[in-house]
Amino acid sequence: MKESLKPTHKEEKEEFLAFSEAANLLGSGNHTRITKLVKQGILPAYSLPLTTKLRVKRSDVFKIAEPSH
Repeated sequence: MKESLKPTHKEEKEEFLAFSEAANLLGSGNHTRITKLVKQGILPAYSLPLTTKLRVKRSDVFKIAEPSH
């Protein structure tokens, strides 16, 4: 059986956050921490239509919050 190339439900619902929202998820209320992570290449940022500010994916924020093995 051939798998569908259609995105899964989870992928369709990907949430993009402002830097301040991402900082709150990490326990830091300051957006500069997220800016620093983006500039260091640790956290990818995305330019979305209808906004001039960059956004980060919620899933990416959770990935960097997980402890390394």
